[in-house]
Amino acid sequence: MIRELSEHEIDALHYELLVKDIVAVAEKLPPFPDIAWKVSHLVKTMAPVKEIEDLIKYDQAITAKILKLGNSVYYGRQYSIRSLKDAILLLGNKRLIQVVITACASRYFGGRRSRDDRQLWEHSVTTALMSEIVSRKFNRGGVLTLYTAALLHDIGNTVLSVYFRIYRQSHLRKLWSECDAISAERRALGIDHQELGGIIARNWKFPADISAAIEHHHNPEKAVHYWEITSMVYLADLMAVSFEERNAKLPDRGIDPEADPILKKLSITRKMIDDFQAELGTVAQGIIEALGPE
Repeated sequence: MIRELSEHEIDALHYELLVKDIVAVAEKLPPFPDIAWKVSHLVKTMAPVKEIEDLIKYDQAITAKILKLGNSVYYGRQYSIRSLKDAILLLGNKRLIQVVITACASRYFGGRRSRDDRQLWEHSVTTALMSEIVSRKFNRGGVLTLYTAALLHDIGNTVLSVYFRIYRQSHLRKLWSECDAISAERRALGIDHQELGGIIARNWKFPADISAAIEHHHNPEKAVHYWEITSMVYLADLMAVSFEERNAKLPDRGIDPEADPILKKLSITRKMIDDFQAELGTVAQGIIEALGPE
């Protein structure tokens, strides 16, 4: 005799199947392009510019972004950069690697197909740029590791966004009004973008510190051995959101360093936040426009 399932059991089965479906989609994402790590290796081993150019020039998307950034308002050039070699020399080692990593990451963010895709990508780049500023102010090593973690901190949302569109018109919107975004995602979809991002990062065989920072960027205390890099991504994300709200003339929820235990542990002050955001304002527009997905 077949027993009729209770409402609770039906809900549990629904969540189990939904989570399996979401994770399966995430695991089918194409591998992160290894050209990013090849360029990084060449730069770190001080390979000739010609060798770096020869590796990059066959990837049209990366080449286009390097040339676009070289000619952007950020660098304030008075004449056009026409060759890949000239652009590589102009950008310098660190910025070159960042551009390559960013160009590789942009392939997963849906291009300019929708306003949501564009906003998610711009927020990712803004957070990465903010992490660079924070890292420099703290005199912290591993800038590129932090930049990569910050750039990809919301990679889980590239998969969840499809499910958001399905549920947004139903109970997800109501849940968002009742609790924080992470709790709303878990209650509506059975998984949140942090956990999904961690799955993607490990599937791409990213280093443990980057994977942990992606998986716990809203809850750095759970990162245990990787608390520092995760808290830096948390801080960069928080300030990027505030920066974006101000620019869009939306109500700024503000950041209270005295009320936030993570910021208190980092010894972040109100002045530091203002300085970070002011510096971001001088670089963000030109770089984000140049590095945006096509």
